[in-house]
Amino acid sequence: MKELFIPTKKNNYKPYLLRKLFLASYTVILVVVNTFGGVLGISKIAASDINSATLISLTNQERTVAGLNTLNNNSLLVSAAQAKAQNMFEQQYWDHFGPNGETPWQFITASGYSYVYAGENLAKGFRTSEGVVEAWMASPTHRDNILSKNYKDIGIAVVSGVLLGKETILVVQMFGNLTSEVQGSVSQPVAPVTKSPVIESGQIKAISITHPKSGDVLRDPAVLIKGNVEGDKQKYTVEIYDLENKIANIEQGDKSWEYSSEEAWVEGGHKLEAKVKGTNIVSDAVSFTVDITSPTIIRESIKVVREDGAFILSFDADEPWYELKVINGEEKTSFLAAESKNIRLLDFNPSEKVILQISDEVGNTSEIDITEYFMEGETEDYSNFNLSILINSIKSTDGINIIIVGFLLFLMFIEVFVLWRKGKLGRNIGDLFVIALWVTILTVGVFKGFGGISS
Repeated sequence: MKELFIPTKKNNYKPYLLRKLFLASYTVILVVVNTFGGVLGISKIAASDINSATLISLTNQERTVAGLNTLNNNSLLVSAAQAKAQNMFEQQYWDHFGPNGETPWQFITASGYSYVYAGENLAKGFRTSEGVVEAWMASPTHRDNILSKNYKDIGIAVVSGVLLGKETILVVQMFGNLTSEVQGSVSQPVAPVTKSPVIESGQIKAISITHPKSGDVLRDPAVLIKGNVEGDKQKYTVEIYDLENKIANIEQGDKSWEYSSEEAWVEGGHKLEAKVKGTNIVSDAVSFTVDITSPTIIRESIKVVREDGAFILSFDADEPWYELKVINGEEKTSFLAAESKNIRLLDFNPSEKVILQISDEVGNTSEIDITEYFMEGETEDYSNFNLSILINSIKSTDGINIIIVGFLLFLMFIEVFVLWRKGKLGRNIGDLFVIALWVTILTVGVFKGFGGISS
């Protein structure tokens, strides 16, 4: 057995596993696996270390270095990106525009994201998140999207499938902004107004905002503002302020008025005031919040462990959540965020499909399929994403290629080390050079598939 791996006097200082017969065998194995792997049931694509959370983090790192705002993960843009990836697989194309006239914008609007600015980056065939972002940053058009001042939101989908006859991993990166506000824009300062009403004959005596109300949390970015006035003036103009910035002038001839912006309201807190133009008559302030983004479960953080006849489920989300539902076939089990970080599922019999659904206090909801984490007989901590990648990679042609090349490099290292220690390196340098050249050619052939294409 020793002579197989280590150069000794018995094998004439040339291990059997590095002799011509075995080298020819390795070559035949690689040719068969890479040519007929599909017939043999071996996947052509290895598991990927690409995930949306890392891609967003790397994208925001590039923006931070450039002095730009970081982008918020938006569930609507995530849905748009997933729809675009699925459409490319279904229609078998690789482009920003589909064969039936599909455009990036139609997927974004179909998701419910009413954008003012939007953009898209694509990538395929990569194995790591770092490789994807590096390729995008090396391309002027993709770099412009990543470093654009116009965007506030981002959504990414990473989807595997067969595209144009080849198993591949598609990455779709969507950018958006619900408002016309961009980084670097400066609002004009508004002179402070007083709230001392001036009551005169033929004038407006008071003004109020009736919708929204203070404390409201609105899930629709199309906010309708309504209000009333008191007085007997026939015509007047209402000025509306949000966070002390004037956003509208409305000419009215009735005692009720309303305003609806053509642009979506930015997510977050708002403070409205209404003023009768040309007077000091101002309404009470109304503070409300627009919240349209749902919390999203970070897939890489999911853990499912079987313990004492129960399943212990835990995970992290990108923002605080209020309620969790585990949907097991037709059964639904609810938990509140305050109850426990580790969810204990008693008498739980996983069905063919298990969905994990989380929502915030106003009902924004997202869900993720976690069926794979309940595979019978498994008790591992599924958060060990790198381990699962390694295990799945072994089952692919890429994994087999890496194992064989890695094994040969290991054998060569042993041979060089032993020959060097015994002072016999010089007499074997010719054979070692030939083997090293052969392994180098194999290595280049194996790893050339680890690059990808951006679009």
